[in-house]
Amino acid sequence: MLHQENKSQQQKTPELKKDFYIQQLLRIGVYKYFGKQLYELSMNELQDVYLEYYVGGDIAQ
Repeated sequence: MLHQENKSQQQKTPELKKDFYIQQLLRIGVYKYFGKQLYELSMNELQDVYLEYYVGGDIAQ
């Protein structure tokens, strides 16, 4: 049973990360990026946007 719970949690991890990035960007007022809603972006795009706004453009590239 513990194995099944771990497997279920592993499957949710990418969605939790995506939700985290979206929530953080919404918090600072970023709702769209190049005309796309945040939820439409891929995980890589979300990470890039997050780094751009939170860390700065140097690391995001």
